[in-house]
Amino acid sequence: RAHFEAFWGEKIGQAFAKAVPGLRRAQAADLSLRARLRHDQCGRLPMPRFAALPLALVFAATLCLAADDNAHPPLALGSPAPDFSLPGIDGKTHTLAEYASSKVLVIVFTCNHCPTAQLYETRIKQLVRDYAGKSVAFVAIEPNDPDAVRLDELGYTDVSDSFDEMKVRAAYRQFNFPYLYDGATQSVSNAYGPKATPHAFVFDAERKLRFEGRIDNSQRESLVKTRETRAAIDAILAGKPVAVAHTGVFGCTTKWKAQSS
Repeated sequence: RAHFEAFWGEKIGQAFAKAVPGLRRAQAADLSLRARLRHDQCGRLPMPRFAALPLALVFAATLCLAADDNAHPPLALGSPAPDFSLPGIDGKTHTLAEYASSKVLVIVFTCNHCPTAQLYETRIKQLVRDYAGKSVAFVAIEPNDPDAVRLDELGYTDVSDSFDEMKVRAAYRQFNFPYLYDGATQSVSNAYGPKATPHAFVFDAERKLRFEGRIDNSQRESLVKTRETRAAIDAILAGKPVAVAHTGVFGCTTKWKAQSS
């Protein structure tokens, strides 16, 4: 079901992006999901109905999302990694300093409820395995305020984004990386500015930001052509410039506290 909705979320998101200039694919895909494109509904509604969504709804959502972009800009390339001290699902508090010995630090903002984030769990786990013993540290941070996740956004998941539900999801999917919770204050998320889940930030040994953006170019793993996060890691380890230092991201938009009202 998650695969089905992620696929159609991307397709309808592309349609929204073409219809409204300036609408990011991440925003458009999330908007399409917010339009309640669930599996059971897609089975009943003919595709032309999607094109009949009121343009006013798209326009209003675009304005809101643009305002959100301005309020939470992504960390600028070359910036030092903002410090953090966050609770992990392992019962420990994790800080930036504990990863100081690693040549590369990869921070991925992700969550439980988003079908795109769920699709990337296996790929993140594979990255951790592939770089084991190579001085690359991985940390996942859950940025969402659970109260800002609407009920209709939970129609394609069995868990939301609370700390307790993070533990359930991580155990079920057997995460092999630290999974930290920032939903209570969102202070760390405000400092980094993730636009969607997932959103990767890759830092060098001096903890300067060398890459931020997507993990790869397609939610559907069979269609992946470029792997930007992996390429950034390889470049830093090799002492080379990162060829592509920024990409757009796609997935579900970050659920900020302002949306909880």
